[in-house]
Amino acid sequence: MREPRNIDDETAAYILHTRRPFEDLRQAAAQLAGILVLNASGANTASPDHPLVRTAAELHCSALEEVQHTRPTPRVNRHHRSLLEAASALAEALAAVRQDPDIDPVLVPLRRAYAHLQNAANTLPGFEMVSFEQGCCALHTQTRTQS
Repeated sequence: MREPRNIDDETAAYILHTRRPFEDLRQAAAQLAGILVLNASGANTASPDHPLVRTAAELHCSALEEVQHTRPTPRVNRHHRSLLEAASALAEALAAVRQDPDIDPVLVPLRRAYAHLQNAANTLPGFEMVSFEQGCCALHTQTRTQS
């Protein structure tokens, strides 16, 4: 459930400070999903050293550092915790894709990261997400489970 719209100054400052790391985590997740799409399409370019993997790792690293250095107020603790959990799950997805860009080992932590980002988006105004269930990875997962 989204917090009420009456935002105090500390919460507004937190929102402004964490928008970029939130977007960076979201973008890193999207790039990892892109690698999964390449892999699912049979592209031989979906390798652990693909530029999308490097960019996702850089985004993840900078976002995690910013989130870790943010001092949350009690009102934003849930949002902050969700960002940290999303970063942790993305770290798992990055580790998995670096070993092998196969879909299942990467998709599980990637979906968890996305769920944490969605939870963060639902707790404060100004953080928007597109539903992961509408993405191509969701369609691919449904096709695999129906086979």
